[in-house]
Amino acid sequence: MEDTVIANEAVQDQAVVEAAPQKKQRKPINQAKLQDNIWGWIFCIPLIIGTVWFVYICLILAFLLSFTDYTILKGDMFSYVGEMGQHIHPQGAFYWYKYAFTNTFVSKTSGAELNEMGMYLFNTVFYMIGIPIGMILSMFFAVCMSRDIKGGNVFRVLYYFPCVASTISIVFTFKLMFSQTGVMNGILGLDDYAGGGFQWINLNGVTDLTWNKIIADTGGTPTSESVFMRESFWCQGLLTKVVIIVMSVWKGLGGTIILYIAGLSGVNAATKEAAQIDGANGWKIFWKVTMPDLYPVIFYNIVTSVIGGMQIYAEPTLFIGESYITSGYVSLIWLTGLNGMEAYPSQGAAYGMILAVIIFVLTMFQFWLDSRNKD
Repeated sequence: MEDTVIANEAVQDQAVVEAAPQKKQRKPINQAKLQDNIWGWIFCIPLIIGTVWFVYICLILAFLLSFTDYTILKGDMFSYVGEMGQHIHPQGAFYWYKYAFTNTFVSKTSGAELNEMGMYLFNTVFYMIGIPIGMILSMFFAVCMSRDIKGGNVFRVLYYFPCVASTISIVFTFKLMFSQTGVMNGILGLDDYAGGGFQWINLNGVTDLTWNKIIADTGGTPTSESVFMRESFWCQGLLTKVVIIVMSVWKGLGGTIILYIAGLSGVNAATKEAAQIDGANGWKIFWKVTMPDLYPVIFYNIVTSVIGGMQIYAEPTLFIGESYITSGYVSLIWLTGLNGMEAYPSQGAAYGMILAVIIFVLTMFQFWLDSRNKD
């Protein structure tokens, strides 16, 4: 009897032990993986610190600064931000934003009243014409170079070479090519225009070329007195911007080609072969098979190109300097916020916030279109 009781108690104890939650055993630490993670964070920390300080913190400071009346001559910027309640612009917190949309100036060539921000923003949008041109050309060359041809790698290097060349040297070369005595006027037969060659770019910084002047130089009589015909922004500015677009497309072609070639290498060969067996021609295979597989690369190129295009600065400035004739929107931020001791960084910050909102909206719109395409 006692043996039976002892046996039952032993069974109960065993059941309790089995029912009790088992402690999870720690997995042995993988030293090699731990070391890789540590080194990974070590290499990432400088980038994280730089991004947080030079992007996020500076963005917040610029946003707060845009509501003040701060100038470089007024001392410490951080005191203005820290005591912003005492330094709100006397004419209202949103003064610089209202100023950006309403500020105008009188043109020296036509006498017309022009909106300052509108001119610079138009230049920036105009330069973005080069994005679809560059995308189409780079796609064409990438498809050609993805075929099994002799010397394909040589062509890839040649097309990529402008990407590693100095922007200053490229601008200098194009200024010589499109000067009044340059090779482009010789090719187009414009080297005898008006006694000295057609004026694509005025290297002396004087932008007085208008459509009326071109008509007069060719022996005609101007019949229109519209601002478009009398304003150098719509003549000299357009001609110079076309040259800059040609240069930008040529300079950026190689990098985009490399990305497309990498994307084309990932296209499903079995699907292409099946389409060929079904009788699809090369054009249909490209649109129905290649393009869908290449879509992630196309989307990446479009997004990054639009963001970069909205921030164009160096190329127009190197061509003829800071001017509403050709300069992009970023030049306006420089001229108002940083150019000289009497500049208004708070005004430049407001212009910068407007640009940030424009880029954000454009990027979100592209992602929205991408989501609809996936649905």
